[in-house]
Amino acid sequence: MRFPSLLLAIISAALLSAGCGSSDQSKPAGAAEALPTATVKTPGQSQSASDQPPVSVAHGTPAQTSGATTQSAPSGGPDTSALDKKIEQAEGKAKASNASEADKRAASAAYLERANIFYNAGQPTLYKFALRDFRRALRYDPNNAEAREKQDQIVAIYQQMGRPVPDLGNEP
Repeated sequence: MRFPSLLLAIISAALLSAGCGSSDQSKPAGAAEALPTATVKTPGQSQSASDQPPVSVAHGTPAQTSGATTQSAPSGGPDTSALDKKIEQAEGKAKASNASEADKRAASAAYLERANIFYNAGQPTLYKFALRDFRRALRYDPNNAEAREKQDQIVAIYQQMGRPVPDLGNEP
């Protein structure tokens, strides 16, 4: 009696592992989709407030700009190239010797805007990028309550999961 149950367990494990590793995503007719889907916008399409941000379809490593201060999300994440440029410009003004408080708040707001894209993307793997940008927003505006609250939420999530909190955004 022991042999059939062992054989059944081995066959079940083999079928399960074969099903998980399969690249065939076909489903029987009428099967419900359990995973959320993203809408890919072409550059000329408008985007309403209810739409998700466009999804980058590029493959490769994270995009980097000079100094690695505005590293974007990995491929498959939201396209933040326009925000990357906005941050680069705002941060340039905020780091200038004659920077005003308005320049610093503008840099903080730009980081907050990109952080919210990562935070609201529905992909927990992007939380580390959101955390980095919330921290940088707070560097330019320590009184930014939204950035502080969301940073603390992400840190709490990592701690509850027993995972190390990413150090992104803490570099000098």
